Amino acid sequence: MREILAIPVGDLMTRPVITVEPETSIDDLARLMEAHPCNAFPVVNAGGGLEGLVSRLDLFKLYLLPYRRFIPALEETWVSSVAAIMSRGVVALYPVEPALKAIALMVEHRIRTIPIVRDGPAGLEVLGVVTRRDLAAALKA
Repeated sequence: MREILAIPVGDLMTRPVITVEPETSIDDLARLMEAHPCNAFPVVNAGGGLEGLVSRLDLFKLYLLPYRRFIPALEETWVSSVAAIMSRGVVALYPVEPALKAIALMVEHRIRTIPIVRDGPAGLEVLGVVTRRDLAAALKA
């Protein structure tokens, strides 16, 4: 195995990163996911601060809502934007963190995308993302 374990995730991250805002509509999110091969998009507020992460899995769960209950799902009436389906309390890393930590977090939390951040005036500012694909490519190099 290559010495990827000590490489900073900032050297492996994908950038520029595509972000969405909490107010982004589900339709717009679906179009973005269709246009880009990303598994997830960081959700940022107007100031650029990280608020969450929205993934293809989050979108898939939305399509299952009508099949989970015998009565119409209440969620259907308010699920119109990313804010309703995004994951909060996102696992994020600073660019100087080692790739080994990203690998461990992906395995432990069963996630595919980790935002790479720095401290900014609006909170954690997204610089890029590191994905399973980024890490796998680095292992092969």
